Amino acid sequence: MKIYLDCLPCLMNQALKAARAATDDEAIQRDVLNATAAMMPDLPPGLKPPEMAQHIYRLVDQITGNHDPYRKAKAEANEAVLALYPHLKRLIADSPDPLLTACKLAIGGNSIDLGPNFEQVDVSYLVESSLSSPLCINDYEKLRSSLSSSRQILYLGDNAGEIVFDRLLIEELQRARKTDVYFVVRGGPVVNDATLDDAVAVGLDKVATVVPNGSDAPAR
Repeated sequence: MKIYLDCLPCLMNQALKAARAATDDEAIQRDVLNATAAMMPDLPPGLKPPEMAQHIYRLVDQITGNHDPYRKAKAEANEAVLALYPHLKRLIADSPDPLLTACKLAIGGNSIDLGPNFEQVDVSYLVESSLSSPLCINDYEKLRSSLSSSRQILYLGDNAGEIVFDRLLIEELQRARKTDVYFVVRGGPVVNDATLDDAVAVGLDKVATVVPNGSDAPAR
C-alpha cells in the first residue's frame, strides 16, 4: 500500500475524530491536532498508512489518557449485530447454501469501520444488500475445496460488530468440516478493531481459539 499526499489530511481528520471520541475537552483535542501536525514531517517516508495511523492513535492515547476512545462505539456495534444473531442464524440455516450465505454476510460485515468514516452502519440494510448482491470476486469453490482437506484454519479478525458475522461463518465452516479455528484479533485497542475483549463479548471464544496478534496497528 503506497502513501499519497492525500493520506495526510485524512490522517489529521482521523486524529480529530479519535480525540473527540476520547475527550470533550477542546483544548486537549487541539493538543492532539498540534502534536499530529508536528509529528508528520518526522515520519519516515516509507511508512504505510496503517503504520502512520498507529503513531497517531498512540498520540491520542498519550495526550488524552484514554486508552480506548472507541470502546463505547465498539460495544454498540457488537450489541447491534448480536441482537440480529438469532435472525441471521435462521437466514443461514434456511438458505440453499448455508456456507455461501455465511460468507456473503461476513464479506458485508467488513464495511463496519469507524476509521475513515466515524458513523454506525445500518446493519439491517447491510444484511439485505449482502445477500442480494452478487460476489465481484467469487472464489467460493476454491474455499470449499481447500476446506475439504484442512485441519486448521487461521481467521484474521478486523472490526467490532463485524466479528459477529465472523462467528456465524466460523460456525458454518465447522459444520462443513470439523477443524481447529484460530481467530486473530488486535493486540491492543485501536479505532474499532476487535480485541480479545470484543471477541469474548460476542462469543467467539466458544467457537474458536482467540489469539491476540501483539500489535496495536489498525488493519487496512
